[in-house]
Amino acid sequence: MKRILTILAVFACLCSCETLDHAGTFETDVQKLYDDYTLTDIHWSGLAVNLNQDNYGFWALFNEFKNKIGYYEPDYTATVNNGIIYNSDKEWAEYAAAFHVVLPYPHHVVYDGKWICDEIRNIRLTIRATEDDFQLYQNCCHIIPGYSSKENVFLAGIQDISLYIESYDARSFKVGLHCTLPYNESNGAQRLNTDYLYYTFTR
Repeated sequence: MKRILTILAVFACLCSCETLDHAGTFETDVQKLYDDYTLTDIHWSGLAVNLNQDNYGFWALFNEFKNKIGYYEPDYTATVNNGIIYNSDKEWAEYAAAFHVVLPYPHHVVYDGKWICDEIRNIRLTIRATEDDFQLYQNCCHIIPGYSSKENVFLAGIQDISLYIESYDARSFKVGLHCTLPYNESNGAQRLNTDYLYYTFTR
């Protein structure tokens, strides 16, 4: 009986050591996401919005964006690579993955007292993911852009920008904008609705 218990203990130890040997660090895990990506989907989580003034509201907005003036598909790409953060004054460096993205967004103007999307413009930015702020299956690595243009209702309404990633081995990732879009009510009135606009990039 003691011999069997000894064998089992040795086996458990070997399994434990093997698990530790194969356990990845944040740096090695997130490097699996290093690649070039293209924009493949745009989804709004709030009340359905109508960008094309066709009286139909949608949550899936990818085709809505494509049908607007200013949308140029080759522009909307992403690259994930090494984004290590250096501090020359304190002589330290922190590992980070850099998510460089170009996001299309709806530019609105006021026409007859309502917000109307007249064209698509873009935002070019970098989100850095460090071990301290990176999480799977939830919005993480938040940045607050602080756009101050009162004339640009979309940019002014962005509260934060974040990443959403389900796995280190995933073929895609999302960028979430906590922002505001106009919602047309059935009585003809219009109000601003705040929620998440998700951009999906796929390699």
